[in-house]
Amino acid sequence: MKPNPKQQEAIETVEWALLIIAWAGSGKTATLTKRIAYMIAEKWVEPRSILALTFTNKAAWEMKERTGQAIWATYHPHMMKNRHLPYMGTFHSFWIYILKEVLGSSYADKASSIIWLKKDFLIYDESDKLSVMKDIIKNEMWLIEKEYPPRQIAYFISDAKNKSINAAGYKTTVDSTLKEVVATAFEKYENRLSENNAIDFDDILWKLLQVLEIPEILTAYQEKYKYIMVDEYQDTNLVQYNIVRLLAEKYWNLAVVWDDWQSIYSWRGADMRNIINFKQDYPNAKLVKLEQNYRSTKHVIAAANTVIKNNKEALDKELWTDNPQGEKIKYVAAVDDRSEANWIADNIKDHVAWEWSYWDNLILYRTNAQSRWLEEALLKNAIPYKVIGGMKFYDRKEVKDMLAYLRCILNPQDPVALKRIINTPSRKIWAKSIETLDTYRENFWIGYFEVLENIDEVDDIRPAAKLALWEFSAMFSSFFNMSERLSVSELIWEIIRLTGYEEYLRSQFSQDEFESKKENLSELQNVASEYNGLSPREWLSLFLEEVALISDLDKADTNQDFVILMTIHTSKWLEQQRVFVTWLEDGIFPHSRTHSKPAELEEERRLMYVAMTRAREELYITRAKERLYFWDYVRNPESRFIQEIPEENIEVVEMGWWFSFDTSSSFGSNSGETTMRAVRTPTVENNVADFRPWQRVEHHKFGIWIIDSMVWEIAEIRFKIWVKKMNIRIAPVKKIT
Repeated sequence: MKPNPKQQEAIETVEWALLIIAWAGSGKTATLTKRIAYMIAEKWVEPRSILALTFTNKAAWEMKERTGQAIWATYHPHMMKNRHLPYMGTFHSFWIYILKEVLGSSYADKASSIIWLKKDFLIYDESDKLSVMKDIIKNEMWLIEKEYPPRQIAYFISDAKNKSINAAGYKTTVDSTLKEVVATAFEKYENRLSENNAIDFDDILWKLLQVLEIPEILTAYQEKYKYIMVDEYQDTNLVQYNIVRLLAEKYWNLAVVWDDWQSIYSWRGADMRNIINFKQDYPNAKLVKLEQNYRSTKHVIAAANTVIKNNKEALDKELWTDNPQGEKIKYVAAVDDRSEANWIADNIKDHVAWEWSYWDNLILYRTNAQSRWLEEALLKNAIPYKVIGGMKFYDRKEVKDMLAYLRCILNPQDPVALKRIINTPSRKIWAKSIETLDTYRENFWIGYFEVLENIDEVDDIRPAAKLALWEFSAMFSSFFNMSERLSVSELIWEIIRLTGYEEYLRSQFSQDEFESKKENLSELQNVASEYNGLSPREWLSLFLEEVALISDLDKADTNQDFVILMTIHTSKWLEQQRVFVTWLEDGIFPHSRTHSKPAELEEERRLMYVAMTRAREELYITRAKERLYFWDYVRNPESRFIQEIPEENIEVVEMGWWFSFDTSSSFGSNSGETTMRAVRTPTVENNVADFRPWQRVEHHKFGIWIIDSMVWEIAEIRFKIWVKKMNIRIAPVKKIT
């Protein structure tokens, strides 16, 4: 597609700072990739000097595919083989790439002395972090978990890191008992990470910022990446902003894409003030607005525009589209939560019977806990679905067990991984023996495996446990030797075989669960097989890095046919033909806690805007007049966001009947009350007796075709080379006499 004038302006602005104000569906990804191609083909910019950053692997791969096509190049799945091409990836993957590169270079000693890391560092995920925090709270600080929840303490530490505050800095802010506990836990947590040569996700940014403050390292990377592009810039936190600023401050060739209407991540550190910082740091930056939407219909765009403009803190702009008018937004006010879910399931089933696939349907909700009734309704209707953001593949027990083995092979000093697998499968190595190992490790300043190698000298462990620990150590020594010659997938297979892991799973779970877990292990080997080749230890390290960074959305298989369920936050990088936005009641969405907080209410409205603009063709918004919420039945009014949609863009649906607004209603009036009067128009109602096998029928979209068979009201109608099942009573067909 040919770029529009504004897109072309952004594409051709190569030198100096550029601020691209872009909105949902405005073709910003296409603009960035065409800009890269233009820089290489027309401006003769060295490809490897270009850096493009985004927030998800999915978005990064989309950019790689488009850029590869534009410059006649193919991106390899692993960045090490793409050194001659523009670097495209997520913030976290790029930061790790730099950290690894620095710690393997001549600057390693200087960097290590500041960030206390070695090259083969490990990345702790949220469960690892929580495990360490629980241990600190319980066994080092001797506190009661219920009074000082580890998850809450971990949140405060994460928030501090995202604001560039370290443990020493946090101590200066202590003004309460809770903060004093957090400060102590923060210091102990940092010590644990340093001892284990590990970092968490927040450290990835914080450590890199510290590294880039070393002048010679900063200069090297400023020369390496002279042209920098950042997508979804409104989602950056202060640390990310400062890292990008440092990299770009020599040449100022920084292009950022900003959409304040889609800023929905303040809860994880995203800072809207970064736009103010950008304007101060780059006062002469060129401004280009991309306001044309290529995704959604006019009804959806008009409604989304009107809703978001109720926010006071927003840049001046007007999203518009040349797309068709499309269907009005359908609004369903169900009797209760079950009816809401059942209506959605019935609607999807009917539309799939007519002309859609399951994959065309996306169901959105505010929080993960809100999916239960929706899942039950889909199950009852035999509708295949997948919850994105539920139990992730890499969070499953058997997968985490295997990854723990691999992590321990890569870094034998990792206590989190070691404690997970030392008695998995059971070796009768109990908690008392592990506590003794911890004591010897701390008293003698040595690693776990050094203790195990001298297990005979440890007096406080009984003989049977000593034998089990010696056998475990010997087995791990063989795994370590294998890791130097076997591929990652081969190493996983040897771990499964030599530990008897499959037999362990068979003894612990039912046959169905065992088969499912066995399939997951096979899939892990399949993923690992992509890392075969080159130096086995290097590929093992890279595999564990990328696994730590992957998201569930990245794993969604678009070749399968299922309905997608996810939170609105997760959906930001997705678009679908038909979208259902659910649980739209005041007190739930927007949440009651935001009613008295204007800034938080505006973020909720931005969340609604994001949900609405996921829809290409059809948008449904639903609520329940009564629902079971926190163990009680509640009746909340309809969401204020529904009331903000103009009446010309919305149509009311009530359980099988279509409604449209009577223009004489007081919807949107200034009376303080919202009343809706509707004019009823029935759906299609065919006489089933008029139809029979081999009857010719006409479909409004597919034309004239033939009924293959009929069982009661369900007819199989052959359209060209496929057959669709339809309920003939309500199907949009008529018989041909």
